Amino acid sequence: MAAKKSRKFSIRKLVYNDKYLIAMSILAAIIIWVVTSISFSPETTKKIVVPVAVDFTDTLAQQLGIEYYGSTDITVEVTVSCKKYLAKDIDENDVTAYLQTGTVTSTGFHSVPISVAPNEGQDFSIVSYYPTSAEGYYDIYDEQSFPIDIDFTNTNFTADGYVAGQTVLSEESVTVEGPKAYVSRVKTVSASITLDNNLTESQFIELEPVALDESGNKVDYVKVREQITANVPVLKVQNLEPTVNFINAPANALDLIDVKYSVKKVEVGVVETDGSEKLVIGEIDFSQIGTGKNEFTFDIKDIGGVTALDGTTEIKVTVTVPDDFETKTLVISRNNITCTAVTGYKSRVVSLHKAQVTVIASSDEIDSVTADNLVMTCDINSADGSDIKTGTSAYPIIFSVKNAKTAWVSGVYNANIEITKE
Repeated sequence: MAAKKSRKFSIRKLVYNDKYLIAMSILAAIIIWVVTSISFSPETTKKIVVPVAVDFTDTLAQQLGIEYYGSTDITVEVTVSCKKYLAKDIDENDVTAYLQTGTVTSTGFHSVPISVAPNEGQDFSIVSYYPTSAEGYYDIYDEQSFPIDIDFTNTNFTADGYVAGQTVLSEESVTVEGPKAYVSRVKTVSASITLDNNLTESQFIELEPVALDESGNKVDYVKVREQITANVPVLKVQNLEPTVNFINAPANALDLIDVKYSVKKVEVGVVETDGSEKLVIGEIDFSQIGTGKNEFTFDIKDIGGVTALDGTTEIKVTVTVPDDFETKTLVISRNNITCTAVTGYKSRVVSLHKAQVTVIASSDEIDSVTADNLVMTCDINSADGSDIKTGTSAYPIIFSVKNAKTAWVSGVYNANIEITKE
């Protein structure tokens, strides 16, 4: 087989190749057009809106504690000069505008110059901008606390058979903050509430508290820091019979004692009703009941979700123990007291404040009640739900009397309990 002849590269052939010449001509034309467009592109101008920054870093105003109070959306209209092909890509992110806060050396109103410049690496120039300065108020920061005055624009908003209860706010007071000179002008903070008519359900309202001066005019430059909500209870009017709950009591407690109330019924507004004709005004611990007559007073204002409508402010409860009940003193031992079990803690009764307790029972049962009948416990969990306190502290002893139908322990007794972590 004959060997193939190798082809040599020839510039002469390329020069006389029509396709090659056309391709090279087009490429050269494009390169020349791009270079010419960039080098000799006409200049144009463009207007853009740029936000103005307010920065006090490393200024005398910062050292004096002076801050700016005024519009936070200051902008300038900036005219830039650039090559026409660049114009469409230039926006506010390519320009920096800021207040020359270094010129602020005292409180009060000041017209502060605005500086505008292209960001580093940008290929355009600033022709002009407007405004060239911004007026604002400069002062030292201050804050004060004020209660909120509620102003109902319509007061008769409940349906027939319902009344409005006491409005409850998420916060009793609010913080007014702003420039010191203006915070000092604030005398009250008020919030208006407008409700629909014929309401039968309680209303939760987002308030917009306003700081007012002594003439009732809104104070400029200050604001209320907290977000406040108001609960406006709408209460159903009812005539209810008062009653109390008894705790730490014998199982048949109401059969053992006589209970009387200072009023038979009270007209109240209640948030919710389950159809009961009873109004629970509180609870009585049987440890507070001794022989004979015992009196307890309950304040209507302490009953949640209830407003007295007939002028009743308090209800007295008289608990009378029959004459055939007697008292007896029993000696107790700390070894017989049980503490609630809490994971991660150990507890030990160290001592008793009193080693003797008073037991009350009917004359038929009193002799049979001994210390062996007493069940004594101490709850070492905190009443407010906070963490358990280690160390030695006093805790109340809770009593019950087993195998006795008429007996209870009268009085308050404490035990010193040592609590350690396991």
